Amino acid sequence: MESNERYYRRRAIQEILAARHAITANAKERRRLLAESYVRRLSELTGSDESFLLDANPARLQEFA
Repeated sequence: MESNERYYRRRAIQEILAARHAITANAKERRRLLAESYVRRLSELTGSDESFLLDANPARLQEFA
């Protein structure tokens, strides 16, 4: 079974990438908000600041997954 930490990190990365590929501004905003909520939950779980994921280079995001 996947750990909560791994799940939140994976979902945050998926939403960040989806936001970057979204066509409309509304879709980008929705995806960004979802990504932020997963990053916030991940930070609460790990006790560290994971917000760097939101601004990371897309090519490097897979390293964190």
